Amino acid sequence: MTVYTIFGIVAAVAFGLALIRFIFARTPNILITFLQDFVGAFFIFSGFVKAVDPLGTSYKMREYFEAFGAEGFRPMWEYIANYSTFFAIVMIAAELFIGLMLIIGWKPRFTTGVIWLLTLFFTFLTGYTFLSGYCITKQFMLLSAFSILLFAAVAFPSKQGRRMNMAFFAFGVAIVLFLVSKLTGHFFLCDFAENKMKVTDCGCFGDFIKLKPWETFYKDIILDVMILILVLNVKFVRPVFGNMFRGTVATFMALGSLIFCLYNVYSNEPVIDFRPYKIGNDIIDLRKEKRPEKREMQWQYHNKTTKQWETITYEDVMKNRVQYDKYDTNYRKDNIIDPGIPAKILNLRIENEEGADMTDTLLANPDYSLMVVVFNMDETHTDAFKGLNDIAAGCDKQHIKFYAVVHDNGKMDDFRHKYNTAYPFYVADETPLKTIIRSNPGLVLFKHGVVINKWHYRHLPTFDVLNTAYFSKK
Repeated sequence: MTVYTIFGIVAAVAFGLALIRFIFARTPNILITFLQDFVGAFFIFSGFVKAVDPLGTSYKMREYFEAFGAEGFRPMWEYIANYSTFFAIVMIAAELFIGLMLIIGWKPRFTTGVIWLLTLFFTFLTGYTFLSGYCITKQFMLLSAFSILLFAAVAFPSKQGRRMNMAFFAFGVAIVLFLVSKLTGHFFLCDFAENKMKVTDCGCFGDFIKLKPWETFYKDIILDVMILILVLNVKFVRPVFGNMFRGTVATFMALGSLIFCLYNVYSNEPVIDFRPYKIGNDIIDLRKEKRPEKREMQWQYHNKTTKQWETITYEDVMKNRVQYDKYDTNYRKDNIIDPGIPAKILNLRIENEEGADMTDTLLANPDYSLMVVVFNMDETHTDAFKGLNDIAAGCDKQHIKFYAVVHDNGKMDDFRHKYNTAYPFYVADETPLKTIIRSNPGLVLFKHGVVINKWHYRHLPTFDVLNTAYFSKK
């Protein structure tokens, strides 16, 4: 599925809703009604695919905060990053809530205003994701933030004429910013290179679909235009049903979206798993490259005299055709001839204490094996290890492989001794461990590299349950 498919499906749903409204209620402006239903349905979809896994969004927000910290004010961003899960839950619940409220027309001016502010926030994030590939300067970021604030102010004036004037002023500032960046080259210091981006994926649809950075940015620009039209024409946004019904729906939706997010964070694994490690997936196969990438090695060199970027190929370098004294800076930007079909799992490497790669050895086990995942030993729920140790003891008697994979923070030996973990420990990077399971610790059952089942630490099975369900049938 692509972003174009998503837009097409949402547009079809919105058209159907708008047609029903027009037939039964004779709405005064069919375009505004369509945009009302389209934006509302889009927010509900976007919120739902993230609500099934709020921790994934939390990790992505932490990645953004770390990137912002590299730009300046690091202590502040590090402090904010501690609350990334809270921000993720509130943001996702707000998406679900405000999307439905727009469709039913609950408090139209408030609803369109909140959606406008949320979308501008997303635009800033996706813009940073994409435009950082151009080596943007801090001045550009500050002016962009100022432009976003001007656009945000459009939602606040009570009179439509004032909102329209504010919108024209914000557009004027944005155009001036664009022209200055184009004419002076002061804001964009290099040609676009994907490896220059500070954050490579915005996480707009969670793990449901991964979009290219430019796709996410352009998607938000399109939504900005749609929502701005709604904000400027909010008088045509019509409610459905009565006030009491809309208020009741608003209350239940607000509570329901929060409870749903909290359940998927603190009580269990995501109810729908879009990750490559979902139950039934063959991890061995997903780690294999299907078709190799073909690329031509190239570099971009900045000419000191002309102030232009010039492409230097590998052949130019090998044949000594490059006059290096003409240039003051360079970066690598290869020409992709064929992107190939890469492996879906690229970053999983499990090592033993000597640093040897044990990934294939552990996954290729033809029998059942159980992996305990601990992606943060300092914050893991240690009460779960009594149950895990009991399972390990039962597995040892039945000669079933039982081991732990942890992100080592230098305290692994002390941790093992403190919690009496008499089974092998291996180490891996924190990122894939967080992706394998959204529980710390979590338990994963494999058989020949296939994920058979996963358990949150709150719902660990006993060995007898595992033996009856799986081991006794092998």
